Amino acid sequence: MAVLTVRLPERLRRDMRKLRGINWSAVVRDAIEARVRIEEVRSERDWDRVRAAARITNSIFGQIRSKYGHIDYNSAETIRYWREKRYART
Repeated sequence: MAVLTVRLPERLRRDMRKLRGINWSAVVRDAIEARVRIEEVRSERDWDRVRAAARITNSIFGQIRSKYGHIDYNSAETIRYWREKRYART
């Protein structure tokens, strides 16, 4: 088993010592394991939802193109513009 070192405020460490009989290693291990499971679920993509969103996006784009014709728009340029504006050093 691997060893993990954690720094705690002294006040918290004193409070932990008052609570005898608690296996703090097990508490921390369980908390970390639970968090890992949460992050794994969050990072998984729901591919059905991704495909549905892509269909909706393509439909909207098709409607706009049929109404207005060819659209000369580069979203990367717009994103770059606003990022530069937001993070520009003044």
